[in-house]
Parts: sequence; C-alpha cells; structure tokens
Amino acid sequence: MGLSSTPRDRSRIAALAAGDAEAIGALRSRIARGLRAALARRSGICEADIEDFTQDAVTRVLAGLDSFRHESAFDTWAMAVAVRVAFTALRRRRWTPASVDERLESLTRGAWAATPESERARAELHALLHELIATGLTPRQRAALLGELDGVPQVALAERFGVSPGAIYKMTHDARRKLKRLLEARGYDAAAIASVLADGR
Repeated sequence: MGLSSTPRDRSRIAALAAGDAEAIGALRSRIARGLRAALARRSGICEADIEDFTQDAVTRVLAGLDSFRHESAFDTWAMAVAVRVAFTALRRRRWTPASVDERLESLTRGAWAATPESERARAELHALLHELIATGLTPRQRAALLGELDGVPQVALAERFGVSPGAIYKMTHDARRKLKRLLEARGYDAAAIASVLADGR
C-alpha cells in the first residue's frame, strides 16, 4: 500500500466493504458536501440532483472498493469518482454528442498537474466552463465553439452557418477571448486559462 494509505482509511474501507450502515452514511454525507462545493457555480443544479448524483456515486464507490490503489487519500479518490458520475449525468442531460464534454474534461485536466490535491480545482474549472459557455456567450459563439470542441472542421462549420471559414475563426477566437475575461473575473490564473483556451485547430 502507498504512503497515502492510512490506518483510518483502511478501517473505513473494511467497514464499507462489510456493508456497515454508519460508514456508508458517513461516505454519503462527505460525497454530498463535496458535490455541492464542486457544482456550486453551476446553474440549474438543485438539491434533488445532488441527491441523485450522491446515490449513484456511493453505489459506484462501493462497487469499486477493490480498485482503490491507496495512492491517494480515500476521500480524494471517492470524490474523483463522484465528480465523474455527476458530470456524466449532466452531459447526458444537456449536451450531445458526448465528445464535447470529454473534450472539455481533457482540456481542464491539462491545466494542472494530475495530483489528488488538484482534482477538486480541476472539477470546479470544468463545471465553470460548462456554465460560462452556456450563459456567457452569444448563441452563435456558443454553437461555433461547441462545434469546434466536438471536432467539426472549420470549413464544415462555415457551411453550416453560411459564412466564410475566416468568419468562423473570428467567431471562435472571440468566444475564447470572452471566456478568458470571464474566467479571469472569477480569479483563475493566466497559465490555467491559456492551457484551456489556446487556439487548437
């Protein structure tokens, strides 16, 4: 077992594996608190959503106890599972095809080193990007940027919009600049923003 595994973690995992109701209840409470914090900036999330995400996450964590490698704190691992569960549910509800959300997750993961300590910050940026794309851009900017994130070539986007490829480039470039300003207003540092919003096509 890795250095991050503690006797307390091992005791909790044993209790969860044994179906201890108190341990499961404590896990459910921790995950619910963590999801409320991670999704606090995202619009359209109600307490019923948190309860649904929490229940699904607890089920996933309990089913995956054997896969926990003790390379991080158990709570960090469980919250990473919970955030993935929540974003998967939100992706299915809101955006199709799924590759858009997967692309955003890939972009936000690249903004920081992949450490347990950075997981919540990355999840918050991911949720904030969803919110800002949905509410901070014009409909045409949003459609163009999402099309680009989904891998649609600019020539194809230009045909879809009935404009030139240069106009699409300007539209997505302006969308990135607007998102950069909105992210800066929320306190995100320039390095993380540059990593996420760099022109990539």
